[in-house]
Amino acid sequence: MSKSSPSCLAKSHDHERPHLESIREIVDSINEYMIGFLENVESWNSLKSLCTSMLNTIRNHKFFEFAEHSVLSNLYWGIESIEAAIQAKCPEERTDQLRNSERLLQVPALLDEHGITAGIQNQFLVCFSYFYLSAIKKLQNDEWQVALHYLQAMLVSPRLVRTEFAPEFCRDFFHLSNKSEIEDETSWDFGEDNTDEAIRQIARRYKHWLMYCQIMLHGEISGHYCRSRNTSSPDKESQDLSHVMKSSSDRSNSVKQGHCLHNYHKKLMQYEGHPPDLQGNRIEGTANEPNSNDIQEFQYYSNALKHFDQVPKVNIQNANLDNCTSIRRLQEILMEGESDSPTSVCSCENYDLEEDNSEAPCSTVHSMSTTTILPNASRHQMREEASEVNIDDLFSGRFLSSISDLDLRVLELGGKRSYIQWNSHLKRSSQKLVQHRATRTIQDPHSGENLNKFCVHYRKDSSAELIGDIEKVISKLCFSEGLAKFEEDYAGEVMTIYEMLKNKKGVKYSMLKDVMLDQLLTAISTSKEERVIRASVSILTTIISTNKSAIEDIKNKGLRLCDLAAALKRNVHEAAILIHMINPSPTEMKTLELLPALVEVVCSSNNYKEKPVTPLLTPPAASLMIIEVLVTAFDCATNNMHLAAINSPRVLRELLNFAGNNNPEGYVSLANVLVKCMQFDGQCRKLVAQCIPVAPFICLLRRDEKCAKFAALQFFHDLLRMPRSPAMNLLQKIRKEGGTKIMEVLVYCVRELPTDYQLLAANLLLQLDTLEDSSGKDSFKEEAIQIILKSVVSEVSSPTEQLSAFIFANLGGTYAWSGEPYTVAWLVKKAGLTSLCHRNMIRNFDWLDQNLKDAVIDSWSSKIGKHVIEVGKPVFYALEKGLRSKAKRVSRDSLTAVAWIGFEISKFPHSLRYSACEILLNGIEQFLHPGLEFEERLLACLCIYNYASGRGMQKLIHFSEGVRESLRRFSEVTWMADELHRVADYYLPNQSRISCVHTQIVEAHDSRSGAITSLIYYKGLLYSGHSDGSIKVWDIKQQSATIIWDLKEHKKAVTCFSLFEEGDSLLSGSSDQTIRVWQTLQRKPECTEVIAMEEPIRQLETYDQMIFVITQGHRMKVYDSSRTARDICKAKKVKSMGVVHGKIYVGCKDSSILELTIATKREREIKAPTKRWMMKKKPINAIVVYRDWLYSASSVIEGSKVKEWRTHHKPRISIAADKGRNVLLMGVVEDFIYINSSPSTSTLQIWLRGMQQKVGRISAGSKVTSLLTANDMVLCGTEKGLIKGWIPL
Repeated sequence: MSKSSPSCLAKSHDHERPHLESIREIVDSINEYMIGFLENVESWNSLKSLCTSMLNTIRNHKFFEFAEHSVLSNLYWGIESIEAAIQAKCPEERTDQLRNSERLLQVPALLDEHGITAGIQNQFLVCFSYFYLSAIKKLQNDEWQVALHYLQAMLVSPRLVRTEFAPEFCRDFFHLSNKSEIEDETSWDFGEDNTDEAIRQIARRYKHWLMYCQIMLHGEISGHYCRSRNTSSPDKESQDLSHVMKSSSDRSNSVKQGHCLHNYHKKLMQYEGHPPDLQGNRIEGTANEPNSNDIQEFQYYSNALKHFDQVPKVNIQNANLDNCTSIRRLQEILMEGESDSPTSVCSCENYDLEEDNSEAPCSTVHSMSTTTILPNASRHQMREEASEVNIDDLFSGRFLSSISDLDLRVLELGGKRSYIQWNSHLKRSSQKLVQHRATRTIQDPHSGENLNKFCVHYRKDSSAELIGDIEKVISKLCFSEGLAKFEEDYAGEVMTIYEMLKNKKGVKYSMLKDVMLDQLLTAISTSKEERVIRASVSILTTIISTNKSAIEDIKNKGLRLCDLAAALKRNVHEAAILIHMINPSPTEMKTLELLPALVEVVCSSNNYKEKPVTPLLTPPAASLMIIEVLVTAFDCATNNMHLAAINSPRVLRELLNFAGNNNPEGYVSLANVLVKCMQFDGQCRKLVAQCIPVAPFICLLRRDEKCAKFAALQFFHDLLRMPRSPAMNLLQKIRKEGGTKIMEVLVYCVRELPTDYQLLAANLLLQLDTLEDSSGKDSFKEEAIQIILKSVVSEVSSPTEQLSAFIFANLGGTYAWSGEPYTVAWLVKKAGLTSLCHRNMIRNFDWLDQNLKDAVIDSWSSKIGKHVIEVGKPVFYALEKGLRSKAKRVSRDSLTAVAWIGFEISKFPHSLRYSACEILLNGIEQFLHPGLEFEERLLACLCIYNYASGRGMQKLIHFSEGVRESLRRFSEVTWMADELHRVADYYLPNQSRISCVHTQIVEAHDSRSGAITSLIYYKGLLYSGHSDGSIKVWDIKQQSATIIWDLKEHKKAVTCFSLFEEGDSLLSGSSDQTIRVWQTLQRKPECTEVIAMEEPIRQLETYDQMIFVITQGHRMKVYDSSRTARDICKAKKVKSMGVVHGKIYVGCKDSSILELTIATKREREIKAPTKRWMMKKKPINAIVVYRDWLYSASSVIEGSKVKEWRTHHKPRISIAADKGRNVLLMGVVEDFIYINSSPSTSTLQIWLRGMQQKVGRISAGSKVTSLLTANDMVLCGTEKGLIKGWIPL
């Protein structure tokens, strides 16, 4: 015969079911071999020596873990315990020794067979363990487990079994067990590896079938094959052990073909005289009263001998009753299940299966058994006799009742479509049966008897079909081949059977149920085939969806989340549903690192778009629910880490596609995830606004569940934090999609939901109503405004108060796409703030954002402001209370609300405006004091200007002297402050007193980076450059300062900063000969450009797109927009400069000052140099341009108006430093000039600007290395890394 490949050898009959006789032959053959092995002392000692020599190899290893030594010890002492059990005389001692040995050998048996323990391959250790476990089971008289353990040893290491354990038996065994697979001796010669693989596949096949038959024949095999140590008596076990101890030299180790069937015949002859009981013990005196189980077994063997040549093969794909013994116990399950349910309407009147079963259970089983092995002709004849009543459309009444009486949710939730068809088919069949009975009764009064006879017969056939279906379903679970051919309806069938088994009590039901779960979990954890894993996961998901208690069963069975995670990562998307149903803790989810796989599942949501709707979650919906946990359940840092992983345009687009794919189960999670994404990175809001369909979220708002309403309201609230024009477009879309119902839903939310969500609903309701500009009874504006005002005056510093003030502050304003409120930026631009330096005193605003120029903001603010003011004085009383709130955010937001409402107040009667002024003015006044935030002082000026016009101007006379002085100082920033100061002086003339007392308001320290060499405000934050090249970013709030960023890009000292209007950027110059361009991206400063120089940099200034540089070599260069450099002022050595109004003023080392017109490139000397011998003593160390004055500092401080410098007039101000001193640093702000000179480098001198009078000094504590004046403040940095700030009060 030609040789065959091992693959063909293994697969030739993979899908055929072996004869039951073949399975019994395998069990008996292995048991016969094990008896011979135990009786043969030489074989025993030889194998033990082999194992011991293998264990002794650990002596060559100097280092190994204690746990490894423990595993090897368990194997050694497990073998010793078997010998002790064989030699023990007391039955109890033998039993204990065998139990101990089994417990010891289970430790190495559980090793990963692909690993290594103490230098020994686990494959050998596991194989030895299972082989000796097989011997233990033989000594315990558990013959079925003997075969299973032996086959497992063969699976682990076929080569070890066939070369060392049982070479002759292994060859004979395979030749005997499957002739079609190994026909002759030559078939073993195709190679060592191929032989091992062939043995492994054959052993795996028979092991699976043994496990399957063990369950399907549970109860039947317990008497003949499964006499476990718990059911065997000590005497019996003692006899078995004694028998083993007797040596039998003439006993053959090979197993002869046909031996097992011969044993069956011998056993059959024994049963004729003394049938055994369930325990295998002979019952004395009961020869004439045989046990029913023994009768069944006797009948089976009789029929097997008579029809041995005619026994048909059972095909697992067409499970039927051709082999009765394999489903006998399932018949009992069905009968007991039927006995618990009442008789249905279509059951026969004169037939009661329960009564028949109770009278003769053995005969019933026997009759069904014999029916299945009838010749084909007899079965065909029987079905022909029944065909006249349309047997295909009839169902047993009791069958219909038992299945239909299951919990309806089982049918609804698990494969809804298929089960609706199944139930409708059952109903149609039952109706036909009733109609047929009625027709036959009318036509033939004796037809009832005939119909009863038919129903008796058909009831058996229906039960048989159901049992066959159950056998088919469970058999698929036992083999990967069955799961690999998974069909959609199969999950529903398994779920139905599982539910049926769960509703029954008894060991056999629990055992079948456990087998189903075990097989599914094993497939998930061990299978390498994606189809098998997907089928197992889908079936488990279906079971859990209808039976939540199954989750605990599955957990108790050892379901590991890591297996589901691995399945998910292998593109088994259904695993996401199962993980969600199991509901692990957030920490467990985090450790599984599921996020990338979950994102891929969500990105595949289009694949589920066309699939029929089922009550089960889709994998994308389940994945979204898990993602929601990962981005919300942890601390801020962990949540943000997870959000960063999904914050990409591709993922966001797929999330938005999910909203359009009809997945309502995941909409709540989708809304929450999108909210978190927008809060993490506001730039994704633009993508969401452009692509998101609003209909799903409107549906969320309409749902009865509060969690759905909460998610929808939070989503709309965060999404609407966008520029005003696109926000209005979104509102129109919401109103169009939601219709009038959306307003009714929002009114319900305003009245019934918790306070925070009332506010969100009121905000959306007010904006939608304002968009329509509705009036009269249908207007909901007033109710919405009252809800917001009520919350503003709620509990102090509560989250509700803060949320309501935030909503009110930005209701009439706008946002950036990042979600930052830009109402303040819009207001201060309207107040006339244009200076780049002053704008950078305000944080978090991009002044180049084109949305600040949106004309829609003004019209929207006017429209909604009108509705707010119409409510009357309650609005102003609520805002006044908000202005005085102890919560800084609330008071600031209230001031913003007062400011934008003030633009509309002028259109209302003077009486209302005057009342508003009386109510609000005192609260606004507090924001004018020096030292407060720059934008707050600016908003306060704007509010007073709008509310105090007309009669309200007289209120200005009640301002304190400090407030009026603050208006005077602020008059440089905005014309409104200057005009208010003039009005106050008009009503109450007052000679201003200048306070020279400076109060320290801030101190910050960081000595790790050396001296602070430069300071500047950028985006409302203080930047400090250090001598080690680092840049620290400080957040200064009142008297505290916190480092929020530490930037280390420069290699040497950062010597200067400058604001760059192009791109709203910051420049830093360094001694490392580079200029770096910084921009704030996603709230973090990022270096966007590096400009290389040839020399270290001393000072930077910018104008338009040009950068002016002074180097350490006193050269001056200019860079244009293309970063092309050219030298200017080549004839001079430049020391300092200042840029203003398109001109640059340059201080030189020879004490001269040049004026350069940038547009025309014209140079002009406005101050001549000193005499040559004094040149080194009088360089211009600093130039400051303040308002229309120019100040220069060398050994003398001189100041005049710029025009007067051009005409060479004598300076108006001339302050001479002490003899021998030279001014190093100079700053000018309002009334004061601050000077740092040598040798008193640790102090700042304070001079009155208008009187040329020194009024004091302030100490920095160490050498001052940098100076900055801004917003009434003066700040300095020292060589010890200290920042100090003062303000005149």
